[in-house]
Amino acid sequence: MPTLNDGWLSGFTDAEGSFNINITGRPATKSGFRVQLRYLLDQKNAKLFLFYIRNLFSHGKVSLRGETKEVYRYTCNTFIGAHSVCNYFHNFPLKTIKATSFANWFKVYTMVINKEHLTEEGLDKIRKIKKKVNVINIEANKIGNAKP
Repeated sequence: MPTLNDGWLSGFTDAEGSFNINITGRPATKSGFRVQLRYLLDQKNAKLFLFYIRNLFSHGKVSLRGETKEVYRYTCNTFIGAHSVCNYFHNFPLKTIKATSFANWFKVYTMVINKEHLTEEGLDKIRKIKKKVNVINIEANKIGNAKP
């Protein structure tokens, strides 16, 4: 089984994963907006395997994608979980266009950690970076069946 001490998950993410950034209105916050970072893995017939990945990172959730048959999704969308994801991909870099998506995702992660998202200028910068994440792979329906 893969671990956080080998590059297997990096290759799997190149094939079946994605990074995304959501900005939603949230009136109760200082800026009026919430910036959410998500790392996602989709895999058909892989519920237990994705729970294994969830346990490796110690954060996130596994759910059945409602619009599909037996395709499960691992979602990591907390900043504590994102920290583990960042550490892993810095140690085992991605090799495809997803490396660029991760680099931009990481820029936004750093900006949020530094509280830059709390200003209008910071949010505008994040919106521009957001457009560079998953440029080629937006809305791809990954339903492969790779096994470690």
